[in-house]
Amino acid sequence: MKIFFTILVQLVFATLAKPTGPVVRLVRQEALLAGKNQETISHLTPNHNNPPVFLAEVSIGQPPFPQLLYVDSGSSLTWIKCGACNTCQSQVPGYDPKASSTYKSVSCGNSSFASSPALYPVIRTGECHYRQMYLDGSESRGTLAKETMRFETEDGGVNSLPDVDFGCAHDIINGFSVGSGLLGLAYGKFSILKKLGNKFSLCFETLRSEPNSGHSFLAFGDAARTTGQSTALFMMYDHYHVDLETISINGKDIPNFLAPIKGNTIIDTGTSMLNLAGQSYFELKSHIESKLDGHLNTFTDGQLACYNGTIQRELPSLPTVTLTFYKGASLMLDPTSLFHQSGDEYFCLAVVMSPEGIDINIIGTTALQNYNIGFDLEDETIYFDKISCDYLN
Repeated sequence: MKIFFTILVQLVFATLAKPTGPVVRLVRQEALLAGKNQETISHLTPNHNNPPVFLAEVSIGQPPFPQLLYVDSGSSLTWIKCGACNTCQSQVPGYDPKASSTYKSVSCGNSSFASSPALYPVIRTGECHYRQMYLDGSESRGTLAKETMRFETEDGGVNSLPDVDFGCAHDIINGFSVGSGLLGLAYGKFSILKKLGNKFSLCFETLRSEPNSGHSFLAFGDAARTTGQSTALFMMYDHYHVDLETISINGKDIPNFLAPIKGNTIIDTGTSMLNLAGQSYFELKSHIESKLDGHLNTFTDGQLACYNGTIQRELPSLPTVTLTFYKGASLMLDPTSLFHQSGDEYFCLAVVMSPEGIDINIIGTTALQNYNIGFDLEDETIYFDKISCDYLN
């Protein structure tokens, strides 16, 4: 009886201790594009049509305006399309700051023009204008401001965050044709994470699942999942860096051309694919094609190495690539994460060479499928847990 009572007390406390941090359901852009003749691009690299983009459902202002924001761990500033935006391609409406009682414009203060985003004080109005540029040439321009944002919590409630720094975007150049803005998850000066605690996690379902399955999610604070294998996390220049030590194909290491520098790899959900610097990319591509035994015709589609056939049909001959980090944590890319079906009769390697002049690797969304990625910014640790996202719901 005493044992039963002890277990009962433990269960009660476990229930009371249920985390109530914000949990945001993520929407795949394919669900929004269903039935529409639209194309989008990754706002970083490469400029590939219809990349895997996940959008977070949040609300802003009072009364609340629902928004769908690109989830980007590679930049800090959250921005939202404001009012009439003549250069915005998306049909998703932004929000009207004039209709919100909680909107506040701010001054630039002592911020540097060389910051990210670049800031420009407007002497006449006292406002602060910003310009956020991305690697592919896309931009967001507008007014720096503060607003109230709302996120659902794991217990079905709402977490309201007052005075969140954000960009009220009036001009958007090249891209962002789906959704109404961007949720910046890097840890720079204007990061929303400063209001949400030092932990967050992302779980991306497999891109083979139905786009509107609703299993992918973003969790903050107490609700963040920090489980699985771990490695050191280095936060440098507003990016999340890790040490990538080896790359293996079907369990066998390939020659190591990875840069011997601290934090040689970035985890960035604003990038669609795995980017490998210079010789590392060519070494991987060469070894993968040697595994295909030359029975598939090879050609290029823009930056991508492509092959005739379908992933499903060629599955037995397609390799698995494993990225191993400092302390042994690993990220395994099975064939459905390593390749993507681009047409009815051809598929492409979901790996490209890092942009010219960038001697660093970038792990993008495609490589993170079926993983829960947990970021503990206080302990400077990142966790990789290969798990079905619907199991965590």
